[in-house]
Amino acid sequence: MSGKNLRKTKIKAGNPAAVALLLAFSCGVGVCMLLLALAALLLTRTNLPLSAVRPMACMAASIGVAVSGFVLARRLKEKLLLCGLGCGAFYTVCLLAATLLAGGMPDWQGGNAMLPLALMLGGLLGGAAAALQEGR
Repeated sequence: MSGKNLRKTKIKAGNPAAVALLLAFSCGVGVCMLLLALAALLLTRTNLPLSAVRPMACMAASIGVAVSGFVLARRLKEKLLLCGLGCGAFYTVCLLAATLLAGGMPDWQGGNAMLPLALMLGGLLGGAAAALQEGR
């Protein structure tokens, strides 16, 4: 095995947009899961009030969507803000679908409107960060 010439083979994707979408989704969900785990650890190990659960979860979801929007915009390299806004809209539609599948009606009034707004703004922030990095 030491004498063989091992070459790296690149996997060529048929659709680069689909690869960008999957990568963006994976990165966003991964960051959100890590932040939620960190928030759970903080809540169990410190004297933070339980009323901090909703803001921490919204912040984790918003940062995850921002990462998703940033990765998608950087991979596609065009319409950067629209990529971020699309990510925010996608996750908001996923939230709506999960609410409907759980048998509830969406009640996005008052404090319950915080998560959909955080998702939309997080995606827009990710697209804007990619646009700033590109210099556009």
